[in-house]
Amino acid sequence: MADQHKHAHAHEHEQDHAHGETCACGHSHGDACGCGHDHEHGGEVNKKAFALKMGFGIALFIAGYLINELTALPFYVPLIIFAASYLVVGFNILKEAVEGVFRGNIFNENFLMSIASIGAFIIGEYAEGCAVVILYTIGEFLQDLAVGKSRKSITDMIRSAPQKVHVERNGKLVEEDPEKIHAGEVFVVNPGEKIELDGVIESGSAEVDMAALTGESIPVSLGAGDEILSGSINIDGMLKIKATKEFKDSTVSRILSMIEDADSKKSHAEKFISRFAKIYTPIVCLIALLIIVVPPLFFGGEWKDWAYRGLSALVVSCPCAIVISIPLGFFSGLGASSKQGVLIKGSNYLEMLSKFDVAVFDKTGTITSGKFEFVSCECVNCHCENKKEHRELLGLIAACEKYSTHPIAKSVNLAFGQFADGLEVTDAKNYAGMGVSAVINGKQYYAGNEKMMKKAGVDFKETKLVGTAIYLCSEEEFLGDIVFADVIKSDSKEAISDLYDLGVKKTVMLTGDRAEIAADIAKKAGINEYYSKLLPDEKVDKVRKIKAGSEDIVLYTGDGINDAPVLAQADIGVAMGGIGSDVAIEAADVVIMGDSLSKIPVARRIAKKTMNIVHENIIFSIGIKVLIIIGCAIGIFDENAMWLAVFGDVGVCLIAVANSLRALHYKAKKKKRSK
Repeated sequence: MADQHKHAHAHEHEQDHAHGETCACGHSHGDACGCGHDHEHGGEVNKKAFALKMGFGIALFIAGYLINELTALPFYVPLIIFAASYLVVGFNILKEAVEGVFRGNIFNENFLMSIASIGAFIIGEYAEGCAVVILYTIGEFLQDLAVGKSRKSITDMIRSAPQKVHVERNGKLVEEDPEKIHAGEVFVVNPGEKIELDGVIESGSAEVDMAALTGESIPVSLGAGDEILSGSINIDGMLKIKATKEFKDSTVSRILSMIEDADSKKSHAEKFISRFAKIYTPIVCLIALLIIVVPPLFFGGEWKDWAYRGLSALVVSCPCAIVISIPLGFFSGLGASSKQGVLIKGSNYLEMLSKFDVAVFDKTGTITSGKFEFVSCECVNCHCENKKEHRELLGLIAACEKYSTHPIAKSVNLAFGQFADGLEVTDAKNYAGMGVSAVINGKQYYAGNEKMMKKAGVDFKETKLVGTAIYLCSEEEFLGDIVFADVIKSDSKEAISDLYDLGVKKTVMLTGDRAEIAADIAKKAGINEYYSKLLPDEKVDKVRKIKAGSEDIVLYTGDGINDAPVLAQADIGVAMGGIGSDVAIEAADVVIMGDSLSKIPVARRIAKKTMNIVHENIIFSIGIKVLIIIGCAIGIFDENAMWLAVFGDVGVCLIAVANSLRALHYKAKKKKRSK
């Protein structure tokens, strides 16, 4: 249904419960687990205290069991010992159960376990009542360790203990914690050391390993003037770097914060599970009550036998296996994506990545490299002294392009910026989707595309060359143009083909360039549709129309800087090349830390794998519980019912948690195509 995937972006996210809010099972996801233990998911567990408590409790249990089975002492002797064991191990469970009732959360896990175990004592099954609490507590402890370690392993993939930094102070190099270094200070990174803060290289050059950020194993060559990001590793050269941000605002800190915050943006599956748990638990409790009451009242059954079966059903009734494992599965998927250089802001977006139908792409910097190569220059009325070099025309265009936000501006200034030296530029204005106007040496000029020339009101000659043209005119006349060609990325065609293999129905490219350029790039990349000569607001309208025409989930990929409104309009907004960009991380739902388009099919594969694991856990957990409840109801388990019930609760949860961790270690491999 269409409304199942419609959502608002960073401004309107809904969630079923915040961190620390308790579900029907009594688990407080992200905070206390609700099991009555003195620990937290992901926190440090006091293993020594737990071992002492459990050791003493189990010793009492064994003593009570031996006295009960091997001696003829009065029944109250083993009862007292079993009760002591029960209180040592299960006191916190009873305490949490009572507190849950006062909070209005009757159907929590502690309450269910308390009723089942006390009920076993009432019907004379002291050993089993005590054993249920012991096994449950051990299972919850192991479960907490598994969940805590898994979350820690996810964050540790990016965060490692900060190393000391060699910072220049008062003409000397001193060791300092990265948290105490301020923006503007200069620090030195030797070969083999990790870069702890974002900055700009002042001197030196090196091969830099950025795999922790981008997922790419090939080192990058960086030198003086280049931006360098925290989390990178200096392989082979000494670098002197000027910090541009403090440690708390560094790229690694932002990435880690984003992954941890993603836990609050729930998928449809998680929201369904939360709602399901609130309904499921009371229903199963009612079934357990009916198992206890109906057969003895209406069919002459033994009260003790049916009470035992009903209490066993009560033990298995808690839905903690799915309530814990499903969010963990999504969190693992988010971690696996981050290892590949794809940051996903929430499990809701991970879920939609697994099933989006239409992929819409901006052209420049997404399908193409955004690194323009000079093709030609044509002087019409530019009055250049040297007609072959066209220095005056090139200088005027370069002077204007210094104020442009279009990716071509950087290429223009790299190629011809020296010709603008000495030109005085005032009153420069950037017109999105058109170009720039500026007063240069006291005279008004306009540089940009065809729309800019029309705005200036001059007659101009449109180039026939394939490429992106920048036209120049004064208020009186058209002066000439230069043409740059953008080249398609090496992996764009394969990435588009992969998306079709993964079930994407349609691909669309949007561009402000001319139709012939758009047609050429779309054909080379294998894209279904393209729309050319679009202004930024027209791209927003085009995405809106694509969405309105069907119930398909629409993904849009752009640079995250110039097309933030389009990113917000799509069901999933993906920012390419978001590494180090605050704007990209704010604007998009998914940030690709490098500039490789192949990361989108990688994210799709991880998302699909994660959803498969989530569905496996739901089917397995509910299926086992239903089978055990049916077995208890018809009496096929009898003496083993309580033990099977403990497995159906704690054992199934541990299995589901272990299954969820498969998503964390999944490596999205491309399918090999037959040649």
